[in-house]
Amino acid sequence: MSILSVEHVCKSFGSFEALKNVSLTVEKGEAVAIIGSSGSGKSTLLRCVNNLEKITSGAISIDGEYLVTTQNGRAVYQSEKQLRRICMKTGMVFQQFNLFPHMTAIENITVAPIRILGQNRADALANARRLLDVVGLADKADNYPAQLSGGQQQRIAIARALAIGPDIMLFDEPTSALDPELTAEVTNVIAKLAAEDITMMIVTHEMEFARRCADRVLFFDSGEVVAQGAAAEFFQNQENERVRRFLSSIEK
Repeated sequence: MSILSVEHVCKSFGSFEALKNVSLTVEKGEAVAIIGSSGSGKSTLLRCVNNLEKITSGAISIDGEYLVTTQNGRAVYQSEKQLRRICMKTGMVFQQFNLFPHMTAIENITVAPIRILGQNRADALANARRLLDVVGLADKADNYPAQLSGGQQQRIAIARALAIGPDIMLFDEPTSALDPELTAEVTNVIAKLAAEDITMMIVTHEMEFARRCADRVLFFDSGEVVAQGAAAEFFQNQENERVRRFLSSIEK
């Protein structure tokens, strides 16, 4: 069974069609990179999967449970209680780090497991320390966000998303706010997670990162998936002219 299934999803903002009949799946343990020009619908798709945006029509299911289906031509969502439960199966990492500035790194990581999942404090702290080690920041547990670099803050954000035990991680251009040196810190952590078969979908403008970390690449253009394939073949033997132009412009 696919961890994520997106079926004929359309999303409009007024007269603008951000997503046009998008269908895709993500399998357990698979890392899928989504690339394409700005405004092509990549981030909108992630936000629809995580219920931050409501679709116009189509269906989305996570681990076999439907978040939304379409009846009589309109999107019908689960109850708010069910939506919250299903969305806890996703861990989202945004372009901006969105850490709570008044909380230390370890407090940022434990807040959702304790307050939302009801974990006891000792277990949540033990898991947070394990995740801090995973992202290479075991020595920063008691630092506040203002005491951390951008790359360190984003790695804390990754640990925070992992702390709820999601079935799939969603990364929305996680390095776009970072300079090249700090970008490597974050991409190396995500590559490590991919190597450990953490299921993920990554919107990125970093082509080498997509080539190195992804099992499969999807190319979005004007709200549609116009090309996809295994990462190595996608970048080496691309037949789609639109994709070739995009890759050529990125490499210049």
